[in-house]
Amino acid sequence: MKKKINILRAGGGTGGHTFPIKSMIQYLDKYHKEQVGDHFWAGSRRSLEEKTVSDLQKQMKNLTFLPLLSGKWRREKGLEAFLKNIWDLFKFTIGILQSLVYLLRFRIDVVFCKGGYVALPVVVAAWILRKKILVHESDTRAGLVNRIASNFSSHNFVAFPEVLKDGIIVGQILSEDLIPEKKLVKKTENTQVLVMGGSQGAKTIYESLLTLLNTEEKLRELNFVVVLGQLNQDLKAQFLSFQNVEVKDFCTQKEIGMLYETSDLVITRAGTTSLAEQDLFGIKMIMIPIPWTHDQKNNALWYVEQKKGILIDQEDPDFMEKLKTILIEHIDWHKDLKIVDHLGIISQGKEKISKILLELK
Repeated sequence: MKKKINILRAGGGTGGHTFPIKSMIQYLDKYHKEQVGDHFWAGSRRSLEEKTVSDLQKQMKNLTFLPLLSGKWRREKGLEAFLKNIWDLFKFTIGILQSLVYLLRFRIDVVFCKGGYVALPVVVAAWILRKKILVHESDTRAGLVNRIASNFSSHNFVAFPEVLKDGIIVGQILSEDLIPEKKLVKKTENTQVLVMGGSQGAKTIYESLLTLLNTEEKLRELNFVVVLGQLNQDLKAQFLSFQNVEVKDFCTQKEIGMLYETSDLVITRAGTTSLAEQDLFGIKMIMIPIPWTHDQKNNALWYVEQKKGILIDQEDPDFMEKLKTILIEHIDWHKDLKIVDHLGIISQGKEKISKILLELK
């Protein structure tokens, strides 16, 4: 009997790292179950990745979460940043030792790195033991961990050209959970605007929208669905005071897929996974990149050039006025309701990765 492959995923910290790993695990379990032995996921304690594994374990018995210490390198100057870097260097070293134990104990064949600081100790340990390493980079500009990992990997997968050396273009890793089980229709004929600025650092977007709703009566002609996140709950009552606003605290991927299906416009940050999901459903994107990262601005610029998305700089003095103008200009804008093979598009990249991964035994 042919030996089954044991796979260790490394990555997490944000949804952009976590949900693609989840999607790859589900895909392999559904379509290549007979070729995979055990699934492992190395990540931080009390993290999004640990919660995601806990949820997946309700359907999968061969998935194990491996807690790992890791550190973050800070580029700021000063004594505080220096001391934190020293402490995190110690944690990083412990993380490498933990990873060596995991790789040997569980007889890991392949490491799949998605990025995030927690992935780097695993990559270093895998290189020491000469294990096969695969890297997937979602952004138009590779993150530090994936740039390092790509030097040790056997294959680098990318969503955009010329991001990593010898990158194989597979697009974004998206979840089948996004695809609604049946065709959905909007509750009204009005244009529906989905607002999902995220939780951390998104208050400016939500507060600006509240100001516009209070001062610009024409915006009452739009229907808004606002996904607030856990850190913006203090704004919930204000949003609910408007009859044309529906509020969601948090959405699963299934729920997000249903909102994508019925939305025409989206006000969003510019993480590439979210942008790819929105593009898949034909939504017009109004992108407001996080100001303190160049990655999101680069991502947004690509979608402006290739997909006719709209980019607004949050730090522009005329930010609120520009947002108002764009919304008013799109009051009667409705997306094209053409039939799209969502499953086929989502599966292409994952199957390409799976084929290469399963041949590495």
